Amino acid sequence: MSTFESLVSVAQSVELVKARVSKRKALAPAELRPRTLAVQLDDNPTKELDAVMLGDALVGYGKGMSLNNMAIIENVMTMAIMEANYKVPNGKNTQPWYSEFVGCLRDLGCFIADDGYTQYSSSSLRVDMDYVIKDIVKGILDGVKASLPAASVLGAVIDTTVGGLKDDAKTLNLFNGEVKIPEGARLSVIPCEELENGILVASSASVKQTGSSHNGGVLFVNWQSSALEIFRGKSFITFNPARYEEYRSDIEEYLGAHRKEVLKQRFSRRRTA
Repeated sequence: MSTFESLVSVAQSVELVKARVSKRKALAPAELRPRTLAVQLDDNPTKELDAVMLGDALVGYGKGMSLNNMAIIENVMTMAIMEANYKVPNGKNTQPWYSEFVGCLRDLGCFIADDGYTQYSSSSLRVDMDYVIKDIVKGILDGVKASLPAASVLGAVIDTTVGGLKDDAKTLNLFNGEVKIPEGARLSVIPCEELENGILVASSASVKQTGSSHNGGVLFVNWQSSALEIFRGKSFITFNPARYEEYRSDIEEYLGAHRKEVLKQRFSRRRTA
């Protein structure tokens, strides 16, 4: 597992997180700072609501994850999304946004195996968006399965997360509203799982598609586009949740202060037999 461990020490992560929190705090007018900065403790994942929409990102939690580790990885991902949105406004899932997202995760102590931001390739001229996302995640897992076979479970998590979204009309409509932009669509999907040793693993597929849907326009239902119009960033992520305790108060202060920047809606992954 040492191959997949972060090179950033815990002490370095604490300093990097504090620096990010301080920078955002210094730029906020005093009168706009909330009186209470702590994250609302009643808004946590549950075993029933085991997936969440964070703006134009979907995060799904595998059945092996404890509730505490679901909340931890959600906070880590939320901060990285917020930091990337802040540093690259209106550039969601462009290459600069993706670089900032990955950079923040590294600061937080995540190990990242990053395959960069490139044009998506497919043998088909027309592709459905759910196929694109699953194909990207499959490519991520193929790259690590020899060294970490247990990570293959993320494939099932992505299937049930997208399936659960399709079954939840309210969340699907909200997500489409976040994903669609005048020039096309942009989204990220992040399946997560907890290994037997307590390490958290995840994959991130970030997609930007230009042009309109060719046959309808509801994402994951009838959104089809040309593969030539799609660019993607993909990465494999590991995180030791023990690190989180060292900067818990800092990251939760940050999330409390900026919680309204990202629309959140919980839903259930589709259950499998």
